Amino acid sequence: MEEKKNLKYQGGCLNNMKVLVTGGTSGIGKSIYDNIKSLCTEIVKTSRKELDTSSIDSTNKFIKKYKDMKFDALILNTGGPPDLKFEEISNEIWLENFNKLFLSFANLIKELKINKDGYIFLISSFIIKEPDDTLIMSSSLRSGFVSLFKSLSKLHSKNKISFINLAPGPIMTKRLENLLKNENETIENFSKNLPHGRVPEPSELGLFVKFVLENKIKAFNGVTIPFDSGLLKGL
Repeated sequence: MEEKKNLKYQGGCLNNMKVLVTGGTSGIGKSIYDNIKSLCTEIVKTSRKELDTSSIDSTNKFIKKYKDMKFDALILNTGGPPDLKFEEISNEIWLENFNKLFLSFANLIKELKINKDGYIFLISSFIIKEPDDTLIMSSSLRSGFVSLFKSLSKLHSKNKISFINLAPGPIMTKRLENLLKNENETIENFSKNLPHGRVPEPSELGLFVKFVLENKIKAFNGVTIPFDSGLLKGL
């Protein structure tokens, strides 16, 4: 079938859905895209080149391009900020990552059209449950947006739009591999300290998103679901 730039048409669709997956070309975003593409007649997946959420100008251009399209689901996903000590974070770095993890996502939800009974998935991090002083920006900015996300789940309930926050712990991605490499740690040794003795695969999140969309599950709204294999210590 015909393929347009940034808009992939898939055959064998099950649910005739229109979906946006940001950061959909690698890691968790790509896994979600790969798992849900059979459900969609129209699916937009973005790379950083197509949508750089750290740039409000890039986000505004993207919104303008797709403002007339009605989506059944948004998958809001982006890479994490750099791991810097608090005293190393300049105002410019704070603002760039505020745009990336908060303001751009807020604008996408505000400006893009979501059909009634639709879904908005946020891919955040389990550190919103247990802030990590080695991941200052990620802990603080993601936690702030999750608070907004919860409030929006109430405001949009009249249209039966489900807001679902997936909060992964360590996942087998290039980012995790690079973090461990910087610490001279191996995946094998790192896995031994996890409750199940293994690092989950990105496909496990992708399959969960597919299950919710395919079966039109509407019981989840305004919830945070950790994908941490039991690593969190709190209730």
